Amino acid sequence: MADSKYFLRQIASFILLFSICSPSFAHNKSTTTTTTTTTPTPPSGCSCPCPCSSGSSPPSGSFPPLGSPPPSGSPPLPSDSSPPSGSLPPPSSPPPPGSPPPSGSPPLPSDSSPPSGSLPPSGSPPPSGYPPFPSGSPPLPSGNSPPSSSQFDFKNCFSRIFAFGDSYTDTGNAQLMGGFQPFISQLFSQFSSGQLPGYRLCNGRLVIDFLCDALSIPTLRPYADSSAEFSKGVNFAIAGSTTLSTDFFTQFINKGHSLMWNANPESCDTQLNWFNKYIAEKGCKGIHEEACRGEMANSLFWIGEMGGNDYARLYGSHVLHKLLITQAVGHVHKLLRVILDKGARFIVVQGLPPAGCLPLHLSFCPLKDRDQYGCSNIANSLIMAHNELLQAKLEELRRKYSNAMIIYADYWKAYQTILTNYKSYQFEQPFDVCCGAGGGQFNFELNSLCGSAGTSTCKDANKYINWDGIHLTEAMYKHVSDLFFHKDHCQPSFAELIMKKKQMMMGSNP
Repeated sequence: MADSKYFLRQIASFILLFSICSPSFAHNKSTTTTTTTTTPTPPSGCSCPCPCSSGSSPPSGSFPPLGSPPPSGSPPLPSDSSPPSGSLPPPSSPPPPGSPPPSGSPPLPSDSSPPSGSLPPSGSPPPSGYPPFPSGSPPLPSGNSPPSSSQFDFKNCFSRIFAFGDSYTDTGNAQLMGGFQPFISQLFSQFSSGQLPGYRLCNGRLVIDFLCDALSIPTLRPYADSSAEFSKGVNFAIAGSTTLSTDFFTQFINKGHSLMWNANPESCDTQLNWFNKYIAEKGCKGIHEEACRGEMANSLFWIGEMGGNDYARLYGSHVLHKLLITQAVGHVHKLLRVILDKGARFIVVQGLPPAGCLPLHLSFCPLKDRDQYGCSNIANSLIMAHNELLQAKLEELRRKYSNAMIIYADYWKAYQTILTNYKSYQFEQPFDVCCGAGGGQFNFELNSLCGSAGTSTCKDANKYINWDGIHLTEAMYKHVSDLFFHKDHCQPSFAELIMKKKQMMMGSNP
């Protein structure tokens, strides 16, 4: 407790300005009404850079080849100089896989150069002046190539799924807790679907929904749903949740723009408390400890995004990068230790996606901060540092809990795979949002979020990566899920996890 208070005092003493940047929700119906809104300004107290000019958005439909001149009015991206003010200096070379990240934030990597609408396949040499795009996960030992997912039937491998995370995973907890402003709640009520129960910050299914489909498990119900039946698993994820405590944001952060929240969102510790309560009162009630451990060993644990909301809220406070990353990853590490100690043996831990590619960040970044893909270097440097440290912590846990199968779902790699070749995934808009106010850069207005008065949705959300500027579309989640479950974007592969589980089911040692 003393350490926690010391940490909060340390952070509070350094904070200059903060932005309040949280998720928003919108419905999935096409409408035709739009209204012109005033140009958005950063939230009160926001230290994000000033909005880019209207002509600064990346070209629609394709990326220019690397080496070509930057957009008119923008300075060239430096190849060997320090990043823009507010970011941490990159190391001269990426650290070895599995090692802790160096002090500061690593540079935004790339694995190929973007010609119009697509990039060369992964493995191509990086363009001159840009760091290589690391795989995000340690290589498999020689002779241990992962099996193809097509060799395995995922169905009925797990009896239950337990999910944790934020709005990219939440299927209704935030709504049931009364955390949203009225216009969000009205949309939930108006556009909820009986075929997809719950409340999602998306126009449809999330990765966790596609996971349930693949494993033939019913859609996970949110823990806050008192009428739900949890025999097949529970979703503990809470949209907008942070790794730093709710008290910290209440006491030390000027709220500024509240977006769609009624109050500061819950801390991720709430999810851990819920899990412990579920185990005591429902999941393992009346059974012996060893029997409970057996139930946990037969379940799949999905650890979704954690830490992204902290980085969004504290965006622009470069002094805090190292402390914030350590705290965010430390919470995930703490959660993993708890579930492993209770008997969990099959765990998927999701890395963070490149938040600097979302309109929420792009709307307030200067042109000099844009990378070759059109994303924010400063925002993405934080994400890269987070993911590097997270992977190092996962490797430590693998050594300590050698009987457990802990795999890393490389959201960064999956997102970049799609973004750099978006046309082949049938996307027409890599940055514009489907639901917005009809004006501003990327169809995104901070003061007129999706679902509020005067906003509308696009005719075909399947052509968009971004749903509302903060969240992704169902189409994007579907492609990300396919890369996780059937391609090489998990390490070890998802197929290896299934193989281990099948071995356990047959009575052999996983």
